[in-house]
Amino acid sequence: MRSNEVKSKKYLLQLGFQPNLKGYVLLSRLIEFALDGREILPLKYSGYKMLESEFGVNSASIEKDIQNAISSAWLRGNVDTLYREFGETLDENKGKPTNKQFVLTALERLY
Repeated sequence: MRSNEVKSKKYLLQLGFQPNLKGYVLLSRLIEFALDGREILPLKYSGYKMLESEFGVNSASIEKDIQNAISSAWLRGNVDTLYREFGETLDENKGKPTNKQFVLTALERLY
């Protein structure tokens, strides 16, 4: 495994992400792209496009799978750790960060 792959997967697992979810794999790879110095923003036009070509799925599916993984982590993960890491980025209406907020905060913590 590559260094940034290990770093991104370890971080997500510490937060309570479930590795059996497709969104976990996609999110980990997206974070890895950014750690490798690739431009992933805007997500829909850069990051998701890279994932589309690698995994053969469309942007809407990628976005939904990542949202599902984040939601699942918020339901089953370590709440104290999640709020410590992401408390200031939470969407008031949903109680969890958006995909973009999650990725940017994760990158901030991992750099």
